[in-house]
Amino acid sequence: IEFQCTDSVLSNEEVINTLEKVREHNFVKKIACLPPYVKCIKNHFKDRYIISAIVDFPLGVLQTSHKLEIINQAITDGCQSVEVVMPSFLINNKQTVKIKTDISKCYELCSNNSVDLHYVLEYRLYNYACLYRLIKNLIKFDLNDIYLSTGDKLDDIFDHLIAVAMIQKEIPEIKAIPNANIYNDNHLNLLEKNRINHFRVNNSQILTNISQKYRI
Repeated sequence: IEFQCTDSVLSNEEVINTLEKVREHNFVKKIACLPPYVKCIKNHFKDRYIISAIVDFPLGVLQTSHKLEIINQAITDGCQSVEVVMPSFLINNKQTVKIKTDISKCYELCSNNSVDLHYVLEYRLYNYACLYRLIKNLIKFDLNDIYLSTGDKLDDIFDHLIAVAMIQKEIPEIKAIPNANIYNDNHLNLLEKNRINHFRVNNSQILTNISQKYRI
């Protein structure tokens, strides 16, 4: 189970306080955060978590050169994973070649530093034909683990899982890690019914629910 902490109004101290509540649950293995918080989290928690920096969150509008600077700094600060929001500006303007170049350069930088790279899409913004094309570009770089939502907006888990199913039916080799809003036991039951055992949450209360429900 992963935890996403991307509230941009939090201070370093508030982020640490949030993650201290998360640390009570040993089943959380990965923390996704905004790049400026990587160093603080790394210094405080050492190697307790895989720390993932979410780059160009949430809009996906930065130029490739700016993204590379941010990724490089996040790696220097200690992240072991990078998540890049798909470049919406390039997608909206159908600049396919630039999208491929953007992916290639991010992949090269992460690969050279032995850092995992993942991409974040926003399934509500594009039709499935567009999503399929984008994901097939990622597969060419063996970037098979993706997130279908930024987590920046309310995201109904039912819609989210339908999108996951639609994409995996068309592209079986892709692994979409659910990161919709998961708030209660009904949502957990839905994940269990669909045999989903790898997902991301963004509130610490649901971690308590998971701990109590499954006695872990």
